[in-house]
Formats: sequence, C-alpha cells, structure tokens
Amino acid sequence: MRRGTNDDGGVSRRNYLTGGAAALSLSMAGCMGSIGGDGGESGGSDSDGGSGSGGLLLRDGSVVSVDPDIGVLERADVYVEDGEIVEVAEGIDADGATVVDASESVVAPGFVNTHLHTWQAGVRGIAGDWTFTDYLEIMLGEVSSHYEPDDAYLGNLFGAAEQLNAGTTTILDWFHIANSPDHSDRAIDGLEDAGIRAVFTHGPPGDDGAKWWEASTEPHPDDIERLHDERFPVADDRITLAMGIRGPDYATEEVVEEDITRAREMGIPASMHIGSLGGGGVYTLEELGLLGDDLNYVHANRLADEEFALIGDSGGSVSTTPEVELQMGMGTPVLGKAADAGAVPSVGVDIVSNVSGDMFTQTRMAVGVQRGIDNRPVVERGEQTTEVSIDPHRALEIATIEGARALGLEDRVGSITPGKRADLVVIDGGDVNTLPVNNPVETVAFQAGVGNVDTVVVDGEVVKRDGSLTNDILAEERDAFEASAERVLSESGLAE
Repeated sequence: MRRGTNDDGGVSRRNYLTGGAAALSLSMAGCMGSIGGDGGESGGSDSDGGSGSGGLLLRDGSVVSVDPDIGVLERADVYVEDGEIVEVAEGIDADGATVVDASESVVAPGFVNTHLHTWQAGVRGIAGDWTFTDYLEIMLGEVSSHYEPDDAYLGNLFGAAEQLNAGTTTILDWFHIANSPDHSDRAIDGLEDAGIRAVFTHGPPGDDGAKWWEASTEPHPDDIERLHDERFPVADDRITLAMGIRGPDYATEEVVEEDITRAREMGIPASMHIGSLGGGGVYTLEELGLLGDDLNYVHANRLADEEFALIGDSGGSVSTTPEVELQMGMGTPVLGKAADAGAVPSVGVDIVSNVSGDMFTQTRMAVGVQRGIDNRPVVERGEQTTEVSIDPHRALEIATIEGARALGLEDRVGSITPGKRADLVVIDGGDVNTLPVNNPVETVAFQAGVGNVDTVVVDGEVVKRDGSLTNDILAEERDAFEASAERVLSESGLAE
C-alpha cells in the first residue's frame, strides 16, 4: 500500500482512502436556508435542499463529464442515489426523485481546490499589497496568534461556504493555526457545518512564527495522533486527514524526516510549501529517501527542472496558486513545468486575505500564464503562434479530476462517473455572459463565473440552489463572524 522512491515508506496517493487514511462523518441534516436569498426551490426540488428518499435527478443539462468514456453529452440527465452517481444518460426515468431542471444549463463536476488556508476568510482583503516576506512576518508572525478556537470555526465555516458558493466542492484546507486541540476541533466543525468535502491538513500552530517557520527544530504537534484516532476513524466520508508539514524550506532535515515518517505511519498524505524562497528542497527529500506519491508540493516556483523531474518520477503532485504567487513575488507559476515533468498538476486559491477565492479565476490565470510562457519563444522570434497550449478541456481537467488525483480522491470525485460520489455544479447557460452555450466546456472553463453557479451538490446533498446557499447556519453566525474579524484585526494592530 505504501511506497516511496528509495524505500518502502509512503502511502499511495491513489489508494490511501482505502488503506487507512481517516475521515470524519459529515451530516447536513437540518442545515437549511440561505445567506443571500430565500433559498427557494424550483424545477421540482424538494423544500429541504436534500435529495429526497427517491434520489436526485439533474434533468436535461449539457453534461460535461470529464470522463473519457462518457465525454460531453449535449442533453442528458444525471441520476444520484444515496450520494452516489448511478446513471448518466438521456431520458432517465426516476420516479419519486427530487428533480433539478438543468435545461439551458451546463452540469459539470465540482471544482477541486488543492490549496486553501480556509481560516483566513475572516481577514480577507488586508494583504493585497503584501510581499511574501510581509505575509510571513505579519500573518504567520502576528495575526495567527490572535485566533481563538471559535475564530477558527467561523473562518472555516465561511471560508468553506465561499468555496461552495463558487462551485468548488472539494478543498485541501491547510490549517496552520493549530494553536491548541480546540482550535483544530473547531476548524473541523466549521468544515462539517459548511457541508463541503475537505482534506483537513493539520499544520503547525500559529502562535510563534519564528519557532515554527524558521529552520524549525520542532516536530509536528502530537495532537495529529488524537485527530487521526478520534475524529477520523474511517476512510470513506467527506472529510479526510492529511499532515501539513513545514518541509525542507522551513524545518531541519531531522524534523522533515520525522514528520513525513509519522504521516506515513498513519497512512495519510503530507503537503508542504516549497520553492517560494529558493530551490533545492526536493534534492533534500531525495537525499533523505523521502520522495513518494503521497507528497503534495505547494507553489514550487523556484525549483530546478531536475527537481520537477524528481517529483514527477515519484508520482507527487504540485499545487499552483497563480494569483498569490504573482502578487507576492514568489516567481512564475509552474503549471506547465509540473505537467511536463509528469507530476500531477493542480490549482488552488491559497489565501483570500489578498486574492479572489474562486477557482474560475485561479484556473484561468494559471492557464493564461502558461499560455504566455509557451507563446514567448515564438513572439520573441517575431513570428505568429500556430497553436495555443492547454485547451479548454485540459483546463477543466486540471481544475477537477487532476485536483482529485492530487488529493488521492480520483476514485471518488473529479468527474461525473457512475459509482463516484455526486459532487456536481450546475452553471446557468442563460445568463448574459454565458448565453449562448456554443461549447459547454469553454463555457465552464473560460466564460462562467461565480454569479452563474446556480446549483451545487456535495455527496448527493444540495448545498446551493437557485443561486443561494441552503445553509441557515451562515445567517445565524454572520454577526459572530464579523465580530471575530474585527477583534482579530484590532488585536493584530491592523484595524483602521
């Protein structure tokens, strides 16, 4: 089950869900209402936003399956039962099913955001002109220390809801304010109450930036063992566990080896920020015999080509977060380098404290930057390009099934495939910016935006309908969320 490049350690990214990674059961019973509207239903949907006893039927949509065997169906139905996609075909007869009218709309897999510090939703919009060193000094050196457990809950609740609203059904939540066991528990509660699918990536505390992020000699907090044993006892539910390690850029070799070994003993993947300050980190992992397909590399902007080859050869994944990387001076996004080296390429948002939180924006930016890189030699020769790299279908794959592969979830989500869990998004094709839908793949990948997301389904449960989230916990907690943000910013010296 586990494998590495130079030893037998490591858990296969493709198999860890069935081989011992743990998950938290997520129930959204009674999670109703809307933060931005009345949550009204149409097209035969039942009033509780769920799938009803007879299943859920998305009827008459243009289905962009991202499954090579199914392809794109101009007009088809998607039938869901007990949270699982049962059938994708025209004219499905499903008596008693809750019906969502998807005519004049595009049905696609939910986006998979492979890197998000979800807790920062409460401090959005404060870091739009920060450099990366500013971020390390202020966010991880000051702001993170003022978060209490309930602040972590509210940040994760509203941060995850933002993702759902934008058509993202799965996130890797890189949680680096694990200041206490209560912080971690409440953060998981926030994800649970939001109704999103998530890989909760338990990171270091945010109470001392120098201690945890500057050649740290501190191993990963022991609390991850408790989480693994108590909060994640099974391996097939909506929320799974990973370890957010500092990696060779921020910790000593001894700590890096101890952290990765511990993650592999628990059978969970590990994710690390690497290559933002300079290259060489992957060489260190190779020398320590730690490379494996259970490792996720975030940013990777300044890694050498040979380091990407090592990642690709070992089956690792790379999470590109283009808007943050370009703003903060980390370097040019590396979507193409990762893909060319055979690594699993994926896209993430990173932090809404400074950038947009939707995968429409991040995917297009990653693709656009890579197209510019690929076009540059031709332009510099004074010639005209004869082809454009990364076609729309590949762009959508990177935002869906490749993201699922990066998180070890491709057997469960990332495409509209019978047998997979029903994580789906319905894009309104009748809006002024999507009408007419001449090419449904291009509509999703290059034309649509958050405002076109009509319906979102996670694990068979309708979490957004008619353009409004169906979760009344958000309305109940809105005042608390705003008060939390105000206090954290005030205590951090950032309130105006």
